[in-house]
Amino acid sequence: MILLKGMMSIDKVMAGGAGVLSAIKKITFPNRLFLFLALIFGLLMINIVPPVQAPDEIGHFIKAYAFSEFKVKPQAFNKKPGKNDSTWGNYGFEVPYEMKSMNSYAIDKNGKNAEYPYQYKADEKKIKAGEKAFIGTGGITNYFLVNYIPQIIGIKIGKILGKPIIWQYYAARYLNLIFYVLIIFLAIKRFPFSKMGATILALNPMALFLATSVSGDAMIIAVSFFFIAWISSLIGKESISNAKLAFSAVLMVTLVLLKPTLIVLGMLFFLIPNKSFSIQRKAIWGVGIFAACILCYVLWNKMMIDQQILYRDFANPSKQVAQFLKDPSIFFENLRENYLFGTKGDNIVYSFAGKFGLIDTPLGLHWLVLYYMALVGACLVQEKDHQALTALQKVIVAVMMILYTILTFFALYQIWNKVGRTASIEGLQGRYFIPASLLLVPMFSAKEKILNIKNSKVNIVVSLCIVVVLIATLVTLSNRYPVG
Repeated sequence: MILLKGMMSIDKVMAGGAGVLSAIKKITFPNRLFLFLALIFGLLMINIVPPVQAPDEIGHFIKAYAFSEFKVKPQAFNKKPGKNDSTWGNYGFEVPYEMKSMNSYAIDKNGKNAEYPYQYKADEKKIKAGEKAFIGTGGITNYFLVNYIPQIIGIKIGKILGKPIIWQYYAARYLNLIFYVLIIFLAIKRFPFSKMGATILALNPMALFLATSVSGDAMIIAVSFFFIAWISSLIGKESISNAKLAFSAVLMVTLVLLKPTLIVLGMLFFLIPNKSFSIQRKAIWGVGIFAACILCYVLWNKMMIDQQILYRDFANPSKQVAQFLKDPSIFFENLRENYLFGTKGDNIVYSFAGKFGLIDTPLGLHWLVLYYMALVGACLVQEKDHQALTALQKVIVAVMMILYTILTFFALYQIWNKVGRTASIEGLQGRYFIPASLLLVPMFSAKEKILNIKNSKVNIVVSLCIVVVLIATLVTLSNRYPVG
């Protein structure tokens, strides 16, 4: 009897194991590749790069820490700043002194020869005494709650366990990577176009670098990818339920709160054929979603700091908008001369994938070329039951990409540049274009197979290319941040 029960238990285990193997086999190669490489190289990045080395990372950490203490509205260091007083560092939060010590240490050491505990020994008394310090959050001041859900969880776990700030910081980095990997994994799984193309974009070295810091930009990229994949998956459906549309609406509102310029992704709804999503329903849902986005954005910003005040040290946003409406040619001429047909556009292409650290650690140009070549090759790989866009649908996607690009350029022009500036657009970096980059993949879709090469062979070549690029990224970071 005992032997019989034992044999039945073994059969159950074997059946369960077979079920797991069957489920793994159903996961596409790109999904498995992304999961493996993102975790391996992501974890290595976390251990190579010392704290507070990503762009604006101290601001992200402070914002996440404030949210973990249920502090939403930024505080003012000087309640009534004068007309000539600086406002950039005037808004932020009061946080444990250890965070200020970490930031000072990171700035002074420049990330080199930095060792645990990544703070000054001279500050130990203040830290042990539980002293607080006010730190301004600069451009991160108005960031949304969802940007920091992974970091908040990591910080909260650290607080519950009674761990020091540095432990909480690393917990936030690990959780940020885990959330990025899980959300992107689901996005690739649902994406109906080239999953290999989506995988290479998700393994963008710059995106992975941000995901292994405490930057809130990782969630912007992840949620954007998921939204694009989600709406794309609805294109081939015979009918779309109100529940799916409601979920789409929640995602759209979240995107606008994460990054206002992403509102252009709402045009993805126009890719859904009228037979499954009638013009009348599109109009009703479209107006409703747009109104909800604007309302939620306005309400959130009512609690935050007016950008007119926040950025007044650098520009005058309202006057910049007024000047644009009066004479838009100033902005577009700047864009054309300096970026479309000027050398300043090179930096955008470079910083999209290969400028790490505090924008001071460039990846070798040859590695960047290899990455872009791998991306093009990956986009040409179509799935077995691939989906293709019509010419009109591709035009809509192209318009979306152009609008997002122009809005991103103008958003940075508005807040960082003096009125009427024509020399360049300060504050512009390629990483701001990563969230909408998945739109590029459907442009390669076609009814017929594009390549006369087996997908498996292309996958191998592309996989080797991205592995080489990621190894080069680790070496570059290791040289920038030597241990000891």
